[in-house]
Amino acid sequence: MTSSATESVISVSGLAVHFPGCDALRGIDLTVPKGTVCALLGENGAGKTTLIRCLTGFLKPSSGSCRVLGLDPVTDALEIRRRVGYVADAPALYDWMRVGEIGWFAASFYEEGYLDRYREAISRYDVPEDRKLKHLSKGQRAKVALALALAHDPELLILDEPTSGLDPLVRREFLEGMLDRVATGRTVLLSSHQIAEVERVADEVAILHQGR
Repeated sequence: MTSSATESVISVSGLAVHFPGCDALRGIDLTVPKGTVCALLGENGAGKTTLIRCLTGFLKPSSGSCRVLGLDPVTDALEIRRRVGYVADAPALYDWMRVGEIGWFAASFYEEGYLDRYREAISRYDVPEDRKLKHLSKGQRAKVALALALAHDPELLILDEPTSGLDPLVRREFLEGMLDRVATGRTVLLSSHQIAEVERVADEVAILHQGR
């Protein structure tokens, strides 16, 4: 599972993750060039989320190596999370907060402009700022998570099944928005099990099957 470029944002070599009774990843190689949309495809259980958790520093691999923006996720996880936008397949949000409040809270960790960009995205996604997160639908929660991940204009955006729960119109607008990010030199890695959904926006495609 490889691709090549003169400058890579993600570089993975021989990455393996072993769980008791299960080899989740079996010697993965992957290179994601700067300024591209890379689609990570595979059926549910193929290892997509495991790979993404390694890239974002939430899971230490059993063997092999990976670099994200030239950094090691094992030792440089905090710096990676500062420079990368990440949306998990089941985003964890502070349910007692309102939509506007979580944007204000997140903005305290980033530079000026974060809150304005977050509020612009929330308005575009048509999610009320005064609604409590615990009262949002699955699709609305996904929209909030996307807005939070995009608001600091990250160099790299990593999305695990990002369009799950979104209505068709927002899904299409979101995917087209990934092309706008690439036009500004940003890079996107998104996982999906639906090739038809991402093929029109992906510059690179990597396929995972049973951890390989």
